[in-house]
Amino acid sequence: MKVFLKSLLVLVFLAASIPAAAGKGHLGFTVHYTLKRSAFDAKLDRVVVTKVRENSPAMRAGLMPGDVIEFLNGSIVAGASARKLDKEMSAVQAGDNVKMTVLRSGKKVAISMIAGET
Repeated sequence: MKVFLKSLLVLVFLAASIPAAAGKGHLGFTVHYTLKRSAFDAKLDRVVVTKVRENSPAMRAGLMPGDVIEFLNGSIVAGASARKLDKEMSAVQAGDNVKMTVLRSGKKVAISMIAGET
């Protein structure tokens, strides 16, 4: 009986210490992108931020409409697959740190934001 109670206590402790699974992430901005089409694929040309929602992680991080996203989590955006970008953005979970470099008025600006819960 003592062994059973000790095992139960250990299981309760482990369950309490494991963080809950993160939910879908929310960054709070929308983009418009233009594509370069080739015979076999469509590659991203420019990804421009069109809207930043009030009180969103993007607004708190300083992202602004008109910013052109050049790097997303270390990967070059221009020339990448549009599907890959959509997939990466859809995979963001609450609590994820999203880093990007944007071009604003001819200058590169580093942006880092923590995704919120949707």
